[in-house]
Amino acid sequence: MAKFEFPSLVIETTSIEIKGEVVQLVSFVGQITNTNAYEINRNITSVFEDGIYQIILDLKKLEYINSIGVATLIGIIKTVETQKGKIKIGGLNHFLENVIQLMDLPKKVQIYHTKEEAILNWT
Repeated sequence: MAKFEFPSLVIETTSIEIKGEVVQLVSFVGQITNTNAYEINRNITSVFEDGIYQIILDLKKLEYINSIGVATLIGIIKTVETQKGKIKIGGLNHFLENVIQLMDLPKKVQIYHTKEEAILNWT
């Protein structure tokens, strides 16, 4: 497990095994705001330091995200696509459901209400 701390945000990564695949569970806790977005963008590649491109983004505890944060999430998704990985999003609160609906996510990105649903539906 790795933990990356920024002002107002913590990103935790945990490797789990699902159906014989190693999957990186990436949990966001806090807020992505103008005060921390630059630092997060500069260091977000740390999520991939183990070379795992099978990702579940757990956004349940992400309280707020601004447009730069949206760009960060899209950057993660594009990196996974480039590396021929898989990505699912789980754990959306009401605010994030609205934000995610406005994003033009690639069709391959599946969205679930919880990380547990994303894990159960891993294919």
